[in-house]
Amino acid sequence: MPDITRMFRGPLNDFEVEVVFGGVEDTSPYEAHTYEEYVFLAEGEIVVTRDDKDEPETFTGPDFLHVPIGVMHSFDLRTTPTRLVVMHPARNDGGV
Repeated sequence: MPDITRMFRGPLNDFEVEVVFGGVEDTSPYEAHTYEEYVFLAEGEIVVTRDDKDEPETFTGPDFLHVPIGVMHSFDLRTTPTRLVVMHPARNDGGV
């Protein structure tokens, strides 16, 4: 399980930032959201599987990626350490 620190800001706590420290044993759930997701990969390597792409994509830090609303996706961390900053600028409750 990665070490995740979540911070919420804004009048409705709708801006969320997650700072994630993980390693090769960590994989996120295959899920979609009702909000945009922006990921800054500061260090490490991840493989991202998305239902709007034919093949998984590999990202090596430093890099930046965007997951649109409603896109099923999963992050598979491939190196230790892996460090991510995940931003949800207009988060609401619930998922797709």
